[in-house]
Amino acid sequence: MSDLRAREAVGEWDRPVVELVEEDRVVGIVYMDDETLLAEFLSEGGTEPWAFEVVDLQTALDTARAMLLPEGTALLGEPPDADSDEHPVDRLAGEFDAAAVHRGDEDEGFYPPQVTGRLMQRAEALGLAVVAVEGVRIREERVEPIAGMSVDIGDAHDGEAWPVFQAGCNVQAMALLERWAREPGIVLALEVGDADGERYVM
Repeated sequence: MSDLRAREAVGEWDRPVVELVEEDRVVGIVYMDDETLLAEFLSEGGTEPWAFEVVDLQTALDTARAMLLPEGTALLGEPPDADSDEHPVDRLAGEFDAAAVHRGDEDEGFYPPQVTGRLMQRAEALGLAVVAVEGVRIREERVEPIAGMSVDIGDAHDGEAWPVFQAGCNVQAMALLERWAREPGIVLALEVGDADGERYVM
């Protein structure tokens, strides 16, 4: 079994660096370059290391995992709930309804970033895909969209097999949240989808 782990780098660096260690041997590092999180893997023989954006690397790994694991396996570690007749969207809505900081005219919920992250993880565990994400600000009970922060993830993955579709959507949604959460005053609205192709506003 792999002993891969992360630890804070020691030594002379001009920025915070995390080392990826396998059996006490440093095999890679992770660091910020401007506003981009990069993972750099060391190669044998002193050749140039391979550097990847962490978001791209995570997307590729989770998509591969979804293609290889049995259908219905939760990628974020929590197994899907199978002991309830309630539709998973109804369970998700019931668990997070009170966490919405605002409701739109059509009962669309808006959630702070920290709540949105938990909601996305719970959607994954319930076997759902986050298919659309929008970032807005709420000013005096008015919803103000933020330019460039409305993405229909489901359209980008349309036609893929459900396990790949679900993994791709959820990984991309989490990556968007990671970037957008830096925007001051942002709240987020979500749509989730199920394996039957139905979409639901949260």
